[in-house]
Amino acid sequence: MPKIGFKSNPVRHITPSAIPLDGYVSNPLYEKFGTKSEIEEVARTNPRIKEILNEYNMHAKVNEKELERLKNGHLQKTRITAAKMYSNLPAELKQTINHKELQEAAMFHDYGKVLIPDSILNKKGELNESEWEIMQQHSELGAELLKDKNMSPRTLELIKYHHQNGSGSGYPMSDRYKYGLDSEILSVADRYEALVEERSYKGAMTKDDALSVLQDDVKSGLVSQEVFDALKKSV
Repeated sequence: MPKIGFKSNPVRHITPSAIPLDGYVSNPLYEKFGTKSEIEEVARTNPRIKEILNEYNMHAKVNEKELERLKNGHLQKTRITAAKMYSNLPAELKQTINHKELQEAAMFHDYGKVLIPDSILNKKGELNESEWEIMQQHSELGAELLKDKNMSPRTLELIKYHHQNGSGSGYPMSDRYKYGLDSEILSVADRYEALVEERSYKGAMTKDDALSVLQDDVKSGLVSQEVFDALKKSV
């Protein structure tokens, strides 16, 4: 995989203290989650969401249990891991990342899962082809749900394409999305937290086993050494 151009397109540096690592009440990102009724209203009125739901025979109904699980579990853990990875990067690499955008994207990357049927989200076993196709819609659904939440275009891009990778083999496919260091940190933080969490279809990995999996991605060129080193220092 070609080396990611870390030093291109520098952005304004935002300090990590802009968004607290801990403290659910003080975290300003929580204000953007919205209530069940607010989310369902957006789902009923957003043209792209309506198109996706109709195509896959889904409904504009929020899974409240999943919303709370994400908010106080995986999303928060991924956000904190991404923040720590950012803090453990060399100074010159930090200057290429908008920390606020990275934090928002990490906190909301799986937001669209609240519209995915629970029978697919928590299936005890491997998803079949049609179920996997439905599951893949969560990233675009999340970006569409958040369009009017005062997020930057780049934050929405990171949410929509957080399953992309440096080789361009992720989803949804796009020739225009610019994969960068912020994308890689989000992807690695998300994957690490997914590996160490217990899910309906798998047990939880130990920290060392999860790092071993991601170390293999470094060897294959899917993850840069700098990002892996930042993760290892963070966990």
